[in-house]
Amino acid sequence: MTNRDELLKALDLAGTTLDDPSVICWRDLEPSIAADELEHLTDWVNWINQRYRLDHKVVPPCWAQHGCLVEELSALHTYWQACYLEDASPADPVGFHRDLDLALRRLRDWSSRLGCSRIAHRSEFGDC
Repeated sequence: MTNRDELLKALDLAGTTLDDPSVICWRDLEPSIAADELEHLTDWVNWINQRYRLDHKVVPPCWAQHGCLVEELSALHTYWQACYLEDASPADPVGFHRDLDLALRRLRDWSSRLGCSRIAHRSEFGDC
């Protein structure tokens, strides 16, 4: 078992791969590719919500319907992936956690403005 395999197992992500991360420009994606990327991102968002016990006030269940939340979570996912590449610096995960705090503040702020709850999506208030 390689170090990468051990890391994936420890992070409870066995069966996934940590390829070199690529920055996603959601604006430029074809709809079918965007759907595939969103599915991949959803897996990671489910994991990070569970791992860090994030609640609906940070990441509401309808997050995928709000562009600002998709963009923030996608950027955070790319950053997280880069931190665990084989050639990453040992300090990179610390940097991720430092910046995670800032990202969670932004997510909480946007989620508050959107007004969505654990059980209701409020599209009438628009997007971020």
